[in-house]
Formats: sequence, structure tokens, C-alpha cells
Amino acid sequence: MIAPIVLVATLVAPDPAPLRTALERCDRGAIAALTAIEPKRRAAFSGAAYDEQRAIATERAQLDAGLLGEGGAVVAQPGAAPAAGDRVRAALEARQRRLDDARTVERAWRESLEDGRAAFLAQCTGRRDGNQP
Repeated sequence: MIAPIVLVATLVAPDPAPLRTALERCDRGAIAALTAIEPKRRAAFSGAAYDEQRAIATERAQLDAGLLGEGGAVVAQPGAAPAAGDRVRAALEARQRRLDDARTVERAWRESLEDGRAAFLAQCTGRRDGNQP
């Protein structure tokens, strides 16, 4: 199992404030810095999201294998509380929702960054005043 705490830092999208400030100021250096680190950040996010999805899928398969007997019939596990499997499944579903939310936020960040870069190119390039508004 992948430690969820390790993934949390990787699955958090960047703060949009520096991008907004760079756009307001037409700060070429800040835009360049943001875009320079983005490929590495995206690769880290994609790797962490893959690892978490794989861990969730593996745990679901293990849970299903433990609950299903020959021919797919549900088997009661001796000594296990009936709700134990439900709690495990609920925890897996909660992890899946958090991962789905992280992916949604990541897509929004990527759109925001791309739109910001386009706005920078449209509004801030070609100025003779040092890109000052």
C-alpha cells in the first residue's frame, strides 16, 4: 500500500497567486520560472496519481478476492464482522474520491497556467517599456 501522506504533498496543485501576480505585473522572469518547473511538477503528480490508483485497484481486488468464493459467490469470512468489508470498501471509495478531486484540481491548474501563458503572450510581449504595465 502506498502511504497516503506521501501522496498528499504531490497531489496538491500549486497556489495560483504567483501566476496571477506575474500576469498583473507582466513579470517575464516569474512566468519563465513557473513554466520551467511545470514539467517536473506534472511528472511528479502523474506518477503519484498512478501509484495511488494502482494501490486502490490492488486493494479493491484483494478485498473482492477475499469476499468471493468459487463461481463468484459471496463468502462470509469466519470471525469477521459483517460491516468490516463495508468499512474497508468505504475507505477505498473515500481514497478514490480524494484522488478524483486531486485530478480535477490538477486539470483546472493546467488550464489556468496555459490560459495565463496565453494571456501573458497576448498582453505582455513586445513592449518597449520593460514589460511594465
